[in-house]
Amino acid sequence: MSNIFLYGTLCDKELLEVCLGRSLDNINIFTAKLENHSVYWVKNRNFPVIKFNHGSYALGRIIFDLKDSDLERLDFYEGSFNYELRKVTIKLENRDKTSFFDEEEAYVYFNCDDKIEVSKNWSLDEWQTRYGLISRLVAKEYMTLKCKLGEIDLLSEYKKIYDRLSAKL
Repeated sequence: MSNIFLYGTLCDKELLEVCLGRSLDNINIFTAKLENHSVYWVKNRNFPVIKFNHGSYALGRIIFDLKDSDLERLDFYEGSFNYELRKVTIKLENRDKTSFFDEEEAYVYFNCDDKIEVSKNWSLDEWQTRYGLISRLVAKEYMTLKCKLGEIDLLSEYKKIYDRLSAKL
C-alpha cells in the first residue's frame, strides 16, 4: 500500500476513476501541499508539470493506501508521458481547513525531461473546462492498451486516439 500526491490532471475525479479503473468511493483523498514546488502548464500542451520553486507550494490531493494494482495503472498512464514516481514529504490540510500541519510521505509524479518548457501557473478549473472531456474520453480508450505495454509506441497511440476523438467533438 502506498500514498500518492496528485497535483494536475489526476486531481480530476472522473479522470482518476478512469485511470484506476474503479470508483473513488472507498478511497481516502485529502487536500495537501508540497512545499517548495509549483505547478505549471507545459508550454503549448494540455497538461502540467511540477517544479522546484523555493518558498512556494503546490496544492493538490493525497490518496492514502493505494494498492499495487492501482499504482501499476497510474504508472502506465503517467509513465507513458515521461513521468516517474519520487518519494517526498507532503503536508496535510488540517481539519479546521485554515492550516497544514501533519506530514506524510507520499509518491509524486515528476517529469523526467529537465528541459521541458513551462508557461503560466497550472489551473485545474481551466483544464477541466478546456480539456477535461476529451482527456477523459481518450483515457478510457488509452487505458485498454495497457495489455500491449512494450509492444507499441504508447505516445504515438495516445496522439492517434486524441486526434481521432477530437475530430468528432
